[in-house]
Amino acid sequence: MSEPNNKKLRIVKLLEILQQDSDLDNPIGTNDLCERLSKVGVTTDRRTIAKDIAFLNEQGYEIMQTKISRQNAFYIEDRSFSLAELKILIDAVQAASLITEKKTEDLIKKIAALSGSHQAEILTENIIHFNTRKHTNEHIYYNVNTLEQCIRYKKKASFKYFDLDEKRNKEYRKDGEKYTAEPVALVFNNDNYYLMTIR
Repeated sequence: MSEPNNKKLRIVKLLEILQQDSDLDNPIGTNDLCERLSKVGVTTDRRTIAKDIAFLNEQGYEIMQTKISRQNAFYIEDRSFSLAELKILIDAVQAASLITEKKTEDLIKKIAALSGSHQAEILTENIIHFNTRKHTNEHIYYNVNTLEQCIRYKKKASFKYFDLDEKRNKEYRKDGEKYTAEPVALVFNNDNYYLMTIR
């Protein structure tokens, strides 16, 4: 691998390690960073680490420096979301009945990962399970995505509209005939999505 490409890879991997595994309470020492980079096939030394971190700080990443014994150590403190904000998002996902159990678990893992590995462990260990009856229809999640695409690209959507009877069987409106409309917004209210359309 050429030197410029090797440098790019080294900096990318260094940033990945710091974003994933460091925080104020868990700084990573220079020697540890060298070892971790070596495990992913990137050779470096302490002086190069210091230069790479200085470069990342110039680019606005705000990597903080501290000491572990006499060794320099580094961590990323400023993240896009605070721990409290991520906790609120996780609780909202937990409480939403329209999201299936499987999708709830997947989303919680993704949200928790935004805080880095150490904080993610705290977030996922302290989950309180709400007495929420979750949907079993996995298509709801994908329908939201499809309708958002229709809104974005001003495309029409066609769908069948149904109600559930007392035995939770589908009863289609208009004898199962498809509705065709141009979606303009998805509105979330009382734990349900409502589609606003131009007919």
